Amino acid sequence: MREVNAEALLSAIQDGKPWLKRFTGKAYDQAFQEYRARYAPLFREAALADGAEGIEALTEVLLDGLAEGWRRQKPWNRSLVQMEDKQMIVCFLGPMLMEDPVCAPLEEKLREGWAARWPKEAYQSAPREKIRKGFRPTFMGITLPFGGQEDEE
Repeated sequence: MREVNAEALLSAIQDGKPWLKRFTGKAYDQAFQEYRARYAPLFREAALADGAEGIEALTEVLLDGLAEGWRRQKPWNRSLVQMEDKQMIVCFLGPMLMEDPVCAPLEEKLREGWAARWPKEAYQSAPREKIRKGFRPTFMGITLPFGGQEDEE
């Protein structure tokens, strides 16, 4: 895999501040559509590049790139950056990869690789629709007693 591709793919995780700002009930759908339009073709191309072996290698490149990015952070900022990267994977990258049958194995390998490297920081994945249903209707910060899908897990 070329280095330029690795940087572009890592930016889908590491450049998350604008996306995470839009992780709200009103803005998530539009933000997700824009995120998918920008990054899905890059991940699809990378996943198709070398088959199953390529997905394994891509997973390692992504996890190594994240770890290196964290090492470059100031010690007092490192845990915040790690948390934001994890949020980007859970809220945007993972659901995007799950939607594409070509990229779904990458999502699984990324989640498994993350759990193997950082077991205390393991995460669960969910499709976009499940995440979308998790937003509670609120008014001025108060949760409204209707509109939620509480019977689903």
